[in-house]
Amino acid sequence: MKDNDEKMTKNPAELLHSIAARLKIDLCPDGLYHYDVMVSRRKEELCSFDMIRRLQDRFDLFGEFYTDVLEAWEDLQSDPDRLSWVNAASLFIKDVPHKDARKVCYPETNGTRGGDMMPLFALLPSVEEAYEEYCRRGLPQEDLDITMQEYKINLRIVRDHAMGRVGLNAGYASWLCLYAKARIFRHGSLNFEIHQSPSYCPYLLKNEQSGAIVPVFGKNMVVHRNGVPLGSYGYEDEWGSFDTYFEENVTAYVGHPATSRHISRERVAFPKNQWELVFGPGDRDLSVHIPRKTDLSPKAVDRSLAEAVEIANHCYPEWPPKALYCSSWLLSPMLNEILGKGSAITAFSSRFERFPRKDAGLSVFSFVFPAKFASMESLEELPENTRLEKALKQKYLNGQRLYTTSGFILL
Repeated sequence: MKDNDEKMTKNPAELLHSIAARLKIDLCPDGLYHYDVMVSRRKEELCSFDMIRRLQDRFDLFGEFYTDVLEAWEDLQSDPDRLSWVNAASLFIKDVPHKDARKVCYPETNGTRGGDMMPLFALLPSVEEAYEEYCRRGLPQEDLDITMQEYKINLRIVRDHAMGRVGLNAGYASWLCLYAKARIFRHGSLNFEIHQSPSYCPYLLKNEQSGAIVPVFGKNMVVHRNGVPLGSYGYEDEWGSFDTYFEENVTAYVGHPATSRHISRERVAFPKNQWELVFGPGDRDLSVHIPRKTDLSPKAVDRSLAEAVEIANHCYPEWPPKALYCSSWLLSPMLNEILGKGSAITAFSSRFERFPRKDAGLSVFSFVFPAKFASMESLEELPENTRLEKALKQKYLNGQRLYTTSGFILL
């Protein structure tokens, strides 16, 4: 009766604000709070047992976790606040562009199956429309089939490397939003996202004679005095920091050139009769994502990159990429030192014109070590089953961290 009284006395936005307050959710996009009224009008679009069964039958969407998903949905039915939030969020995600959809927030899990699976249930109503969008765009069926496996892959990753149990956290839900909005596809050994170069990325200058590419930082970057983006772990103190600045004048481009590790404090002039501005923040690119345990041999990567660009140009003609972009712990120069020149990972990362980005240096706890070691508080207990685990453990025990690094390949 209390819930009914509340619905009679509050408008839809107020209702969802009340639910958000009880669930301790904040910072969600404002438009979501108006979706409570949509739930009763669009019931056929909401997640349901029938939808879960249909997605499993049609795509094997959940694989080994199918029973877990059914049980979690059953559990969520007994939690009106969380169920209401999932329903409103699912319709919001369906209606808005991917950038807004990825901003949806979820409450901390309450330790129940339903609580653990909330982000997944909010995404499920978008799956079939995304599949039809991939088909409409002409994504090859082989690529489409493997792209649709990402949902069960991420349930497995969250179990093994994040939560330690079957569920989906907010970070991986944001990742799966790209699939729910048909903005990413798998081809060969890599994933490729239709992407726009972030504002914090550098400009790329190309030497017209040698073909050399230099990343040059301009706007939206504050750099520690040691040349690392301010705010990275170990580089938080502002003393001696500097703002990057880029300008184009009649004769030159002027900015702060970068290596894979550092951004120069000194501004350098690149004469226009020798250098061409070929890429910058806001330009269209194809973002490369590296699946776990994938084939990174040079032959496999050559094929994936070349063919994916052709597929992107065919399937997303409104978004022709000017470069390939990657931001990953696997691009870290420290990793190259650990693995050596003969490593497939070193060969892969060396393809990119790399530059540092702001990072806490914690990616290894999501990608290398299992969930029970997912923090800095148990370094002595980290496993040493592989050469990489052993080397990374020693680096972290010595106070070093492996930072995510970004890079471009100009097309």
